[in-house]
Amino acid sequence: MTPDDVFALLLIATALRVFAPDFRQLLRHLLRAGVRVGVAALLDDRTRDARQAEARVPLGQDEEAHS
Repeated sequence: MTPDDVFALLLIATALRVFAPDFRQLLRHLLRAGVRVGVAALLDDRTRDARQAEARVPLGQDEEAHS
């Protein structure tokens, strides 16, 4: 192992130690954003399905359509 190899290894180890917490925070932030988008999409689908189901229900004689 040459001194250049040792230097490269130390450089990589230092870079990992310095940037790993930021990288971990970035991944957590992206995952959190993805979960928010997924939940919003699921809720949107659920409300859309409920509205469509409500629109398909026939009205009785005494019922009025809701706006």
